[in-house]
Amino acid sequence: MLPLQRKRIMVTREAEAASDMTYLIEQQGGISIEIPLIHFRGIDSKENDLVLQQMEQYDWIFFTSATGVKFFFEGLNKWNISTKVLKNKRFAVVGSKTAKALQSHGFSAEMVPDTFLGTSLGIGFNARAQHRYRILVIQGNLARQDVVKELQPYHNVQTVIMYETVVNVKIKEKLQVAIEQSTCDLLTFTSPSTVHAFVSLLEEKWSERTASLPCICIGSTTKQSALEHGFSQVMMPKTFTIESMIEVAATYFNKKGQCT
Repeated sequence: MLPLQRKRIMVTREAEAASDMTYLIEQQGGISIEIPLIHFRGIDSKENDLVLQQMEQYDWIFFTSATGVKFFFEGLNKWNISTKVLKNKRFAVVGSKTAKALQSHGFSAEMVPDTFLGTSLGIGFNARAQHRYRILVIQGNLARQDVVKELQPYHNVQTVIMYETVVNVKIKEKLQVAIEQSTCDLLTFTSPSTVHAFVSLLEEKWSERTASLPCICIGSTTKQSALEHGFSQVMMPKTFTIESMIEVAATYFNKKGQCT
């Protein structure tokens, strides 16, 4: 029998990225319940336009997520800025998925830390930097400032907010029905914002029973958010990837099966 046979797992990440996790769940025999609690929206502003128009002044460009890569290149396209302005730029990213997203646009990251944390990227970069660089950090409106805090004492750092995270209110009824009918065996959260959206969309239907549902969080920040919101069974993989999340799910149900 497959590790996740007939187990119903809720996928709460944004719709565009849900299919990757669904595929992994179904490969292991599980049933994916896709309820995208958030979505991303690009930010069009004069400030962003100005930053993108002045790309020549930066030595390095930092991306902390694949979503940042997406909206950065969409911004260049919107303002008719050729990617030729990036020809002599150097890139640093957090996470292999972000590196892959950057590569899909024809550019390679020189720095990808072993751990999926902005702090690690900042510390690693400072350790090898030979000059005071001009750095542009691409972020979302809810991004942690770890990498910026590490870089600022040693470099000239400019941040630009290219996208915002929005709660998907259209999914509210589907979420509430899923919880009321107990159609889920396990929750997955890939960011603190998915945890917040889950709780806020449930409103009065949020309860201790819901909080007792087991959940897997992709990283320490998301895990902390789940604990702060009252979840009592919170798991986290050692490697912060969706593949590792599914491995944790398989281990959890295997151990649970042995105890019943």
